[in-house]
Amino acid sequence: MKALDELLDVFRELVSITTGVPLDRVILADQGRSAPAGLEVYATYNPIPIRAYGQVRRTRELSAPAEQSDPALGSDWQDMQETACSSLEITLSTNFFNEGAVHAAMMLQNANFRSPVSEFLFSHQIAWRYTGNLQNLTSLMQAGLQPRFHADIHLFIDHEVSYPVLRAAGFRIETTQE
Repeated sequence: MKALDELLDVFRELVSITTGVPLDRVILADQGRSAPAGLEVYATYNPIPIRAYGQVRRTRELSAPAEQSDPALGSDWQDMQETACSSLEITLSTNFFNEGAVHAAMMLQNANFRSPVSEFLFSHQIAWRYTGNLQNLTSLMQAGLQPRFHADIHLFIDHEVSYPVLRAAGFRIETTQE
């Protein structure tokens, strides 16, 4: 993954698979969109990058030269494109609304041990760290009129950053003895 936007649809599907909330009722948070119509349960999710973890793995590939090189070096001179890959911890903040919110939030606990979820995680190269405590926001938000629950899912993904590495395109050294 090079940008978080690449995983938005994957996270949306993950929330749906783990909680049982229909895919069309799982929406990205903080978009200024109105809630889905009806009183059935719906969910919002917001991926938040936390920190990089572990050893960086680097790979290099040859690329076209960015600068002119000294003709004495030959005509097959190339630069490199380096990719650094490390594990990135992400908190997937989820909120559940309406009837069934508590059940959907409760389904997150140990969801990674269920076969369809573990297969989904494996196929998308996501590691499930743990699910945070469930929080009942019903009384805090609207005095019990609309059930609301919150939980954070802590995940690890591989994050890649690519950048050019320019080789020295030749230089001349002249020495004089006096």
